[in-house]
Amino acid sequence: MKLHGVIFSPFVQPVLMAARIKGIELELTPLPAGGTQSAEFAAISPMRRMPVLEESDGWTMAESASIVAYLEETQPGPSLLPVDARDAAKARLIAGLVDTEIAAGLRHFIVQKLFRMQDEPALLDHGRAQLRRGLAAIEQIGVNGGRWAVGDQPSVADIALVPLLSLGDLITGHSDSGELISGLPGIDAYWARARADPLGNRSYVEMRDGFLASRKR
Repeated sequence: MKLHGVIFSPFVQPVLMAARIKGIELELTPLPAGGTQSAEFAAISPMRRMPVLEESDGWTMAESASIVAYLEETQPGPSLLPVDARDAAKARLIAGLVDTEIAAGLRHFIVQKLFRMQDEPALLDHGRAQLRRGLAAIEQIGVNGGRWAVGDQPSVADIALVPLLSLGDLITGHSDSGELISGLPGIDAYWARARADPLGNRSYVEMRDGFLASRKR
């Protein structure tokens, strides 16, 4: 199996983390010339979004959530969901909030603060409010029931949270958005634990180093 995408993408990293939990090291394949907008990439990703998983027989699957579910269903190794049904529901809830509220909110900062593609303060304010809602909801749900977000083993909650919080740290270093990802004691404590763990730290370092390398290019 190989994965098409860039290592600092917050949508590529959840798949890499999920595979690592399963004991798999996925080969990361660079995007073709023209990137996600190329005809070659569009042929394997209908929405022209990374990542795309490719099996040895040429079969492909796009979208990180679908790829993670496929890995869970087809690969041996530790499950990406807690055994307890209520804990599993909580892990799915946290992952869903990351994928909707937090990712959508951060996207406005990526576009306007990192890449300077827009200058629309109203959209930035909307993104800030959306991000704060998502973070406040996760703070209320709680992510301090063990070493990871839900218990002592990493789950879908963590493979969603770690890349998005890593991205938040990267944005903090290049804009004024640091207050958006700090100040919530439960999430702050979780983030410190996640970065201290080899799995979380590897994801964080890969995103940081990949992002800085891309900025130099």
